[in-house]
Amino acid sequence: MKFTLFSKIRPQFLFVCLLTACVSDTQNAVFDKQQAAKARVDLAIGYLNQQDLDQAKLNLDKALSYAPDYYLVHSALAYFYQKQGFVEQANQSYLTAIDLNENQGDVRNNYGVFLCGQGKFEQAYDQFQHALASTHYYHQADTFENIALCAYAQNNQTVYQENLAQLEKIAPERALQLKSAVK
Repeated sequence: MKFTLFSKIRPQFLFVCLLTACVSDTQNAVFDKQQAAKARVDLAIGYLNQQDLDQAKLNLDKALSYAPDYYLVHSALAYFYQKQGFVEQANQSYLTAIDLNENQGDVRNNYGVFLCGQGKFEQAYDQFQHALASTHYYHQADTFENIALCAYAQNNQTVYQENLAQLEKIAPERALQLKSAVK
């Protein structure tokens, strides 16, 4: 009778060997707090869009605990407060986000929209200009449209026309939609 190598091994030893092959090394895994915070922010925005404020706040609080110095968390908190009408908290969160990273055009644009909604038109225009001047900001059409809408709300036809013309250059279909919407 021929014996193979495995037939001479005791079953208990084979079982132990198989178990050790299933163990993974988790000590080398690094927890990226900023990435985890971004994931929580994404979840929070989803919950906000579904009007689930409790879950949105829970995820924003988690994001804040992971990365308290991450501008994106404070920007999302600002949006959360803004949606609820908590003007002072929204304003403070926008300012914190800008202090943490002043070159984020999206934050500047969103803060401009917020300020315009508060009737602070000149401050809003300043934020919009900062957004447009930000490096790596690619949503110029959004900002020109927001400036035009803000100017329309202020009844400032000059600024409205100037920014509508800018919008027509880079997004003609959006300019047409805007013209139709404000008539």
